[in-house]
Amino acid sequence: MPEFDETVDVLVAGSGGGITGAYTAAREGLSVALVEATDKFGGTTAYSGGGGMWFPCNPVLRRAGSDDTTEQALNYFHAVVGDRTPRDLQDAYVRGGAALVEYLEADDHFAFTVLPWPDYFGKAPDARTDGMRHIVAVPVRDEKLGPYAGLVRGPLDNDRLGTPAPGSPAIAVPGSVAAALVTGVILSLVLGLTVGPLLELFQTAATLLGGTR
Repeated sequence: MPEFDETVDVLVAGSGGGITGAYTAAREGLSVALVEATDKFGGTTAYSGGGGMWFPCNPVLRRAGSDDTTEQALNYFHAVVGDRTPRDLQDAYVRGGAALVEYLEADDHFAFTVLPWPDYFGKAPDARTDGMRHIVAVPVRDEKLGPYAGLVRGPLDNDRLGTPAPGSPAIAVPGSVAAALVTGVILSLVLGLTVGPLLELFQTAATLLGGTR
């Protein structure tokens, strides 16, 4: 049994979508350790190229002119998910997504844009086909990552087959914040982080996740 010499308020396992929770905890003043078992950041979130986030009625969509309502989004979500998960959890996801995006946008390191992707189940009640329920983190160029350049996992074909990353040398930042997105993180390759420099590191992670233009 290994001996542990550090105590933190929050431990996050994996640097995919979980980085959003780690960032939030650090921003709210908690001590955080994020552990990553591989030699790159991003987890399976990065396999989707950064991942679009399905957060209806969020500020990004509102600014783009969306006339969607939370009630319509809930009708769609309930119809396609059914009783496979508790209804209160479904409601929390749909209702909480917009607030999450608003929270992240309060940090200038984050930036998002509309991802015009239609709802997958187009015949379900209150489905939207105009793509106005999805957003994605703005990409950040790899060279902006300094010593961490090249350490963000690429999409699945890039990581497993060596296919050039889309827009290389730019990278699509895991956003989810999600969600997802989201998701790619600038931390350390070691399995634990010292508490002292965490806030500075997470600000850098925010730059990676949100995409500084």
